Amino acid sequence: MTTTPKMIASWLAGLAVAGAVLTGGAAAQSSAPAPGGAAAAPATPAAPATPTAEPPATPPAAPAATPEDARKACSAAMNADPKFAAEIVKVADERAQLKRDADTLAAHLDADKHVQRNERHVIYAYAAMWIIAAAFVFWYIALVLVRLQSTRAERELRELRERGLDLGVLQ
Repeated sequence: MTTTPKMIASWLAGLAVAGAVLTGGAAAQSSAPAPGGAAAAPATPAAPATPTAEPPATPPAAPAATPEDARKACSAAMNADPKFAAEIVKVADERAQLKRDADTLAAHLDADKHVQRNERHVIYAYAAMWIIAAAFVFWYIALVLVRLQSTRAERELRELRERGLDLGVLQ
């Protein structure tokens, strides 16, 4: 199957020639409109200013009047050779697959960015939760210690009072 890339290259070269002819023909048509508003017939290419001994590498193709005609010519060429049409479709499918892969990669990178941002928020939320939990534990411990201290102070005061009453210092 080494001939198919050559076939594609020659077909693309033919399209380039046809495009140049179309472009030249379109410029000639736009520069000299026909009377009554209709487009003039395509102009024939002018001879080069300096004559050359070499003939052109490819004979100029008959100019197509419109892009629709060029599309019809391409469709006819593809319909004439199913193998060539399959190769064109294969190349188009490969390019479309590359585009889909690039889009998928971009979507995955965007999703990864969002996940990273969300993970950062989750980490901050867990840190805040642990700080709040630690603050609650310290507050509870402080509350218990204050309560124990007040209970001990009350008990000591009660013992001193009883001892003072026993000794007769207090009445």
